[in-house]
Amino acid sequence: MSALTSNIDTLIESYDVKCDVILTNHFTAIYDSLLADVKNYAADTNKYGDVLSQHLLRTSLMGSEFLKTLGFSDRAAENFKHANQLHDLGKIHECYDPNIWKTKHSPTPQEIAEKRKHPRLGVEILNRKLLESPAELQEHPHIRLIQSLQQFHHECVDASGYEGLNGDKMGNVIKTICIIDAYDGDMIHRPHQAAQRTPEEELNRLKNANKYRGKLDGDTLDRFTKFILG
Repeated sequence: MSALTSNIDTLIESYDVKCDVILTNHFTAIYDSLLADVKNYAADTNKYGDVLSQHLLRTSLMGSEFLKTLGFSDRAAENFKHANQLHDLGKIHECYDPNIWKTKHSPTPQEIAEKRKHPRLGVEILNRKLLESPAELQEHPHIRLIQSLQQFHHECVDASGYEGLNGDKMGNVIKTICIIDAYDGDMIHRPHQAAQRTPEEELNRLKNANKYRGKLDGDTLDRFTKFILG
């Protein structure tokens, strides 16, 4: 399962999403359609699509700026910002009841198990959309980047994440999305929480809470802490 992640740190530097002819001609309409699907998800019930769209936008903007502090180019940062807005696409898969994403209680073990399927389901949704697309799009590095962000944004350096990648196989881009997704996701206030966390509280949680201790790359987390707190 690590094939998608191989050389992502190099791959993200190899094209420019803003002026790539293949993406402009063959992917723009698909991409816009998927973003609309996310935004409109559960519009008639709990409006989770609004929450999800905002999370995807925040993590994309945050991640693109943070990657530049790690030495990635402006082009790579822009590629990340575009690709990352589909990283949680699997959450809108038709197998889910939208209410699973906005429960008033702490998730049950069964609900957690169901939620853990969303990374691969995101890849499934994207691949479905690409079935009739030319091979040059299906094999494009930007598609590989999106698929990698979708499938591997819940990995841990000790290999205890959803797909079992360890730190040696993750690379800086995957380490970054794992930290930023956790940070922003935990900053969303949920009904079963007493209060919304502050950035300082959440950064401390990422370093010291049992849920995260030893799971996130220490050096990247230290750099991210400085990025957030200045």
